[in-house]
Order: sequence, then C-alpha cells, then structure tokens
Amino acid sequence: HLSPTHRPLLMPPFNSTPAAQGLEPFDAAAVGTPLPRAPRNVFLHRPSASSTAKAPASDAAHAPVVAWTNYYELPVEYSVEIHRGLLDIENPTLATKLLPPDAPRRRFLVVDETVWSLYGARIKSYFASHSIDIKVVTIPGEEDNKAFTQVDKILDALCAFGLHRREPLLAIGGGVVLDVAGLAASLYRRGVPYIRVPTTLLAIVDASVGVKTGVDYASSAKGKLKNRVGSFYAPVAAFLDRGFIATQDERNVVNGMGEIMKLALVRSPELFGLLEEHGPRVVREKFQGKDEVGNRIIELSIQIMLEELGPNLWEYQLERCVDYGHTFSKIIEMLPTPPSLMHGEAVNVDGLFCAALSYSRALIPRAALHRIFDAMRALGMPTTHPGMEDVGVLRKGLEDAVEHRHGRQGVPLVSGKIGASVVVSDIG
Repeated sequence: HLSPTHRPLLMPPFNSTPAAQGLEPFDAAAVGTPLPRAPRNVFLHRPSASSTAKAPASDAAHAPVVAWTNYYELPVEYSVEIHRGLLDIENPTLATKLLPPDAPRRRFLVVDETVWSLYGARIKSYFASHSIDIKVVTIPGEEDNKAFTQVDKILDALCAFGLHRREPLLAIGGGVVLDVAGLAASLYRRGVPYIRVPTTLLAIVDASVGVKTGVDYASSAKGKLKNRVGSFYAPVAAFLDRGFIATQDERNVVNGMGEIMKLALVRSPELFGLLEEHGPRVVREKFQGKDEVGNRIIELSIQIMLEELGPNLWEYQLERCVDYGHTFSKIIEMLPTPPSLMHGEAVNVDGLFCAALSYSRALIPRAALHRIFDAMRALGMPTTHPGMEDVGVLRKGLEDAVEHRHGRQGVPLVSGKIGASVVVSDIG
C-alpha cells in the first residue's frame, strides 16, 4: 500500500500545467490567486494591465478576460494479493474483504460463463456459508465477446441491483471479463469500486496487475480494433489464486506463457532461465507442482509488471518495454483468416519477429536468437503466422503503433542480452 505522502500526482492528465503540455498559459504575467474555499486547488487568473498593454492588439482583443485553473491530486492505491484457496469456506477474503462496514451483506458478481460452469456450485456454497447474498451476472469470456453489449448487460443489472457507491463489485474470470467488468465499474455512477479475481494464467500475470479496462471496437473505417475503447480505472484490489489454472486446458496455459515470455525477454534473465529450464514441466503441471518454480515464475512476472506500470499507470511515458510483442500482435490477433490466435499466442509470434529484428540489427547474437526460439518451441508456443508474411499487415501494425504512441513507432526490441531492451522508431 502507498502512504498518502507517496501517492503520485495523476491529475490533470499528462501534466499539471498548460506550459508543460506545450500549450500557451493563460497569461505568463498573471499570478493565480487561490480561492478561499479551495486554496490548494482552484486559482483565479486575471490579465495584468502591463501584460495587456504589451500584447499585440489582436491578441489582447481575443484573450480571456478571466480564467480559473483547477488542480487535483488523484490518489491511486490498490493491492495485488496472491492467496491459496480463495473458494475455501475457511478463507473469508472474497466474502468480506473490502466490504464497507455499513453496506448490506451482499456481493454483485460478474463471472465468466465458463468459470461459472466449473465453479458455480462452489461459489454459491462459499458465499452462502458466509451469509452473503449474491447477484450473479455471467458473460462469455472469449475475445469475440469483448464488446460494449456486454458492458451494457452489466450496467443494466447494476441498475436493477441498486449497487451502493462504495460497494465493490467482484469480477471473476479471464482478461476479457476483467476488462469488460472494469469498464462497467468505471461508467456506473461515474465510477464504483471493483475487485479483480483472475482465473486464467494470462489474467493473473497481465490483466489483473494494471489499471486498464476496455472493449474492442468495430470501426467503419478500419474494421475491428482491439481495446480501442476503454479507460484507466484502478481496481481496489486483485485477489489471485493459481489453483484456478488447474482447470485450464493446455493451450490456454501456453497462451498465458506468451505474456510471461515477453517479460523475460525485456526485463529478466532469471525469468527466462526458469522458462528455459522448467517451463515445459510447469505447463504440464498447470502451475500445480509441489516445488516453488511455478510460484516463482508467477511472482516474478507480477512484480516486473508492477515495477514497470507503477510509476507510469496512465502511460504518460509512451516508450514502455512492456509493449514488447504488442506492435503487430494487435493486428494478427484480429485477422479473420485462420489460424486464429489467442492474445498470448499473438504476443509470442510478435515477440519472436522482434527478436529476429534485434538480431538483424546486431543487437543480440545469433546464439541468443536461437535460445529464444528453442525456449518458445519447447513451451509449445506458436512462433509464426501467415499474417506476419504480409507486408500490408506489418505496415498496419506500425501505423497503429504510431497512432497509439503519439507519432513514434516506439517498438521495444531485445538489446544487449536476453532480459534487456531498447525502444526504436525507425523500422522501415
């Protein structure tokens, strides 16, 4: 937890002064006067006589006669906690943690349909044993369903339920469900608290860690666009339990390894070594092994993500090593032509392509490229896709990157060694 004195300044967006954003200030000579009821936040500006006299007549005629500046510090604090047995009746976490003391003993749950089919009976029994009434809204978790229609379904149910302003909803499922439910939470009454409970490896190491919410968007000009509509909206907590991974099929476990491999390549030689030496076994065991290797892989991945995201939650800094594998993957993941790729699979295909770019630029030796390829193949991860052979697809990925990263490609590449990176913007 962050203490109040260490909470970052996050609002206004991008920076707290117009000049720092490249905008002209209201009046460089004017001194803001703090207002009595809000002396730390609201400042009144009036142009001084001297500055008006010095200004060209045309500028003076069109300048504001009065202006106010509002500064507001938005404290963001959330915990990411690894638990054992979240659905064990002896564990009260999901039942009562962060439930306001003056709120009704109830929970509003948004649950992945597949998760509900696997765990629905346990979920009902768990909350009943704690005398907690539940309202359950189930939504499908696949990428095809990551649309505003699902957000609308949740919002409609929230209205009928009458969720209190400080009463957190629980989102239980994979990344799609967490993103959709988070967006609904950010919109309902302009923001209510929510708790993430990821049930897939991919969501445990990725979607549960940051503050992004969102849905895909069908553009009339560009077709279906991944995560084009959304918000930065932090949960109050994320409760993680690797036990959920046991009910995933192998492809979905491997899919989660795509995001873990990404982090290993750009940030952690230790993590890459664990994947290289133990990864295939950990996948077979679905992270349920008796040793601590699976735990260490998950903990390292979460900690790396938090270290990278923590100081840059709102992405003011657009050159991010965690964008590795996310330049071309957004395009090939949404292609309608087979073979279809899941998110982590697409990230891995993109990641190997970028490793090859690193080698072509002499940023890593051939031996490192072979190590990366061999580790990916040993894990059963896809390393190629027909879309990556299409120059038009690659160009589309770079064009989207330039839009998303404000005029620069900002493509992370492995550099120097496995576990280190550099960001480039000159791919032609």
